Amino acid sequence: MGIEYRIPTDADWPAMVRADGRAFGEVPTEAQIAERRSTVDLDRFRIAVDDSQIVGVAGSFAFDVTLPGGATAPAAGVTWVGVTATHRRRGIVTELMRLVHQDADDRGEPIAMLFASEGGIYERFGYGIASTMRFVEIDRTTARLRPDLPVDRDAVRYVEGDDARDHLAAVWEGHRRTRAGEISRDPAWHDFVHELRERAADGSSATFHLAHRDGYAAYRIRSKWTGRPMNTLELVEFVPVTAQAHLDLWHTILGVDLVATVASRNLPPDEALPMLLTDVRPFATTVAKDGFWANVLDPGVAFGARTYGTADRLVVEVDGVRWAVESDGDESSCRRVRTRPDLVTDGSSMGALLFGGVRPSTLEHGRRLTARTDDVLRRADAMFVVGPAPHCSTWF
Repeated sequence: MGIEYRIPTDADWPAMVRADGRAFGEVPTEAQIAERRSTVDLDRFRIAVDDSQIVGVAGSFAFDVTLPGGATAPAAGVTWVGVTATHRRRGIVTELMRLVHQDADDRGEPIAMLFASEGGIYERFGYGIASTMRFVEIDRTTARLRPDLPVDRDAVRYVEGDDARDHLAAVWEGHRRTRAGEISRDPAWHDFVHELRERAADGSSATFHLAHRDGYAAYRIRSKWTGRPMNTLELVEFVPVTAQAHLDLWHTILGVDLVATVASRNLPPDEALPMLLTDVRPFATTVAKDGFWANVLDPGVAFGARTYGTADRLVVEVDGVRWAVESDGDESSCRRVRTRPDLVTDGSSMGALLFGGVRPSTLEHGRRLTARTDDVLRRADAMFVVGPAPHCSTWF
């Protein structure tokens, strides 16, 4: 009997979580199996079953993603993609991804996104790198904000429990529209994440929450004493909606006692803190790698929804299909045409073009795109790259 592919039921849920755990080297507890259920819509997932055993899983979360300019579009957050070691090289991932993409198409979601566990897997499914993820370490003992900066020393306070959960949820809704790549979070997601952050994890404390009227920050402390305090403040999330909130929150974070290092794996690539310091050297990027990947399932809808940096019209050929992307400075559109292409690329590069995280000229230098002329390439850079660098703070 061959592999059966189907939508999982509630009865499949425990085995499905354990199958996902096997693929990623984890053994979930009964409590973890139960608490994850609220975040998952089983109708959006597909399982591969062999002789009554679940051997493969893939699915997606439903959310809205912000595009350059602040407009949002429905998106499928592809996740849980894994196959057990006993069933590799049988085409299971290929079929699961096809089914998940078909489900997104049926739901009218023009974009699929994911975080890749391995960088060599997803291009063949149409995904391209849409953002850069930056890990940083800040020497808190020498990092000093410039004395001329207008810090509001009364703007930040600690919040706990439900107050923290409610403040973070309210601020997030405003923040996520300020940067391309950020996504919506439903109440179940806020509840699930808050419960996780209320617990100590991986040798670090439970989470502390800093609230600003226009932002928030969440951090854990990893304790280390070597005759003197050498604690690490692990910045879990940093969410300023305004420039003043950005400044006030950093002032508080850099003032936390007994901390030697501030570390974060979740700052955007264009984080401005170095410009606020008297000396940029205490701020060090330790890792720069691929962030979220995007697959443009419907270019007409996705590219027609975003804002562009210039009024222009460029025809982009993608895997043999030509799309005219046009903006008059206010309204944008994207439609299929037959006219000569200005740019030629493949589907996996469209995610980078959509979110503006990689310049067309960089794609051209990387042999991922060709331009009809040098002037076309210059125009493409000016048109597609606009606003803050794309970033997705929500790992899914």
